[in-house]
Amino acid sequence: MTSFRFTGGALAALLIAAALSGCAGQNEAGEAAAPPPTLDGAGTPGCAVARPTPSPIETAGSTMWPTSVTLDDALTRISQAGEGRFGKQFAGVEVVPEKGYGIVYRVPSAEFDEFVTQQAGTECIYLRDAAYDQATLQALASRVMDDRKYWEKQGITINTTGTTHDGSGITIGVLPADLERARVELPKRYGTQVPITIEPQEAITTW
Repeated sequence: MTSFRFTGGALAALLIAAALSGCAGQNEAGEAAAPPPTLDGAGTPGCAVARPTPSPIETAGSTMWPTSVTLDDALTRISQAGEGRFGKQFAGVEVVPEKGYGIVYRVPSAEFDEFVTQQAGTECIYLRDAAYDQATLQALASRVMDDRKYWEKQGITINTTGTTHDGSGITIGVLPADLERARVELPKRYGTQVPITIEPQEAITTW
């Protein structure tokens, strides 16, 4: 599995760079090694090791960077454990393919940090603090979606809900015409302890 981050006219990834199958675009042997990246937050031992600079792939006006299979696999294992055993700590993951590292957002936990370090192996994964775990945010996002009929009666159409990958809050998509009213009314029902970002979102058509 190879992951990519898109720039230019392509859609930006919301949580993690889009995963594509195959091995096309892998780094050629002998590429110059880049110095370890500098990033706030604790890093796994692999972050102290220089590694080959990823080579961008230009296609259809977009730039893509391949991510190593081992990094993808490590983040997958961490995400799976985060949705189970470490549900009270895990918030989300992010891939920075042009730099060759990943980021795990979590509510600080020595046990989870040790698990991430073990799973990372020689790959570089940074740990960043999150305000909320994914389970807490997902529960609120699901509550809002369950209230759709209530909001329709109030003249507000909710089309999407989601959690932020960095554990900072949730997002809610409403019809553009309902945006201003939604930004006033929704916090009255759900409070402001968990940050809620309300954005314009047209109805999603399913085929």
